[in-house]
Amino acid sequence: MEIFIITSVSILLLYAIFAYKWPKFAFVTLPIPVAVLVLLESLIFVDDETSIFAAAIASVTIFLTTLFIIIIRENRFHPKPNRLITTIAKWILFLVLVVGLLPFACGILFGPAGILAYIFLLLIIGSIFSFSYASMHATTSFIFTTIGSSIRQNLPLPMALESAATGLKDHRSKVLLNIRKWLVEGYSLSEALKRGYPQCPGYALTTIAATEKINQLPSAIQAIEADLKAKSDQSNRLQPIHPLYPVIVIAYEFFLVLTLMKFVVPRFNDIITEMIQGSLPAPTEFMLNIVDFFYPLEPIGYGLIILLIFVFIPAWIHCRFRPRRPEKHYLVSRIGDFLKWNLPILHSFAKNKSMVHVLEILRLSLNSGYTVNHAIAQTLNLDVNTRFKKKLKMWLEKVESGENISAAAIESGLGTPIAWAFDNVNQNNTVAILETLEDFYRSNYNFRANLARFILWPCATIAMGASVAFIAVAILLPMVEIIYGLVSMVTP
Repeated sequence: MEIFIITSVSILLLYAIFAYKWPKFAFVTLPIPVAVLVLLESLIFVDDETSIFAAAIASVTIFLTTLFIIIIRENRFHPKPNRLITTIAKWILFLVLVVGLLPFACGILFGPAGILAYIFLLLIIGSIFSFSYASMHATTSFIFTTIGSSIRQNLPLPMALESAATGLKDHRSKVLLNIRKWLVEGYSLSEALKRGYPQCPGYALTTIAATEKINQLPSAIQAIEADLKAKSDQSNRLQPIHPLYPVIVIAYEFFLVLTLMKFVVPRFNDIITEMIQGSLPAPTEFMLNIVDFFYPLEPIGYGLIILLIFVFIPAWIHCRFRPRRPEKHYLVSRIGDFLKWNLPILHSFAKNKSMVHVLEILRLSLNSGYTVNHAIAQTLNLDVNTRFKKKLKMWLEKVESGENISAAAIESGLGTPIAWAFDNVNQNNTVAILETLEDFYRSNYNFRANLARFILWPCATIAMGASVAFIAVAILLPMVEIIYGLVSMVTP
């Protein structure tokens, strides 16, 4: 035991030094000392439970201490921190503490009540993430409202942003001052937003960058303000069901059924078989078959749960708060755009949303006197669906090769509305038609969103009620079968 203590303390001090001096080396080689301690634990402490627990504590302490020093060192004491290592270390530290150690400590100290308190803690953490996302959207709305009002009043933008930040003492003032700093250094508004407000939505950045080149920045700011206001109004509406409610109910039902069908219902089966020579009802047999399908795959099931907790949920949170990169889309963004474009219901939403931004830039470009091919080229800088952007590239290539604009739009798969706007018969009314189509697609998107919401929520409620009823019937029917069997055995 003394050798193990000396080894653990030496490794802890050594990796504390590595984490401060060479964080990359410490981060990459961190699994090695943990594996060594686990190996020593398995070889030395085979039957001593107290020593095994102490060895586990030593491994976790070295792991967490190294990560903590790496994070503190990179954030506080290094002029150019390695963001990748810091981000990964933060996520690992957060997941180990919240998903691993915290529920274990709650269960050891408080039993079932501690596990219940831990579940409520997870709900609170989810509420914090939801609040953070809403706060980020509110900050974005405030920033663009301030910029838009300053531009409409013909005020010098750096001075206006500094004045707006004077009376504030929160995150918004810091963002305004950061944008002002880059504007004073000579950067354009889109570049200043990109540098001073990294959380800015990608579609807003690309719209501003495109309209700066055609001198239509006030119109773009006004359109972005309208989109943000519409999104705020939509989120403030009373929703009949929270989007996460069906997920929580389904997850609860799944674990409840697995527990009951594995440990409770088989006892009923023994009673029915031995005492009344009967069999389980059909609904109960159906639920048992489902459970028997999952339980032989225990390693796969545990792997899926670990993958969900440690990979999918952090990736979803990261993608939720990370703005899109229009100039070179992330792999997750490309996969998401592919699915949205090819799935039946999501296709219409993706196309309508992309059409709104594309028609807006086409209208503003043509209204400024630019040629059609230049207007189409500006749309390629927008943050739209990548599949739709390929159609725009094809359209631009056909137009630059001398083909008819309207026919090229149809051949590229952009649809007849755009072709109608650029038809030779309507060439004098192209801008007006584009504005009409823009309003149509925006209203069509909102209509389809509301229609889907009012159709899907009642269907989800009915489906959840039916599933709960079926589970209740499958669990209660064996009890009824036992009661009837016992009653039939009683002679008056």
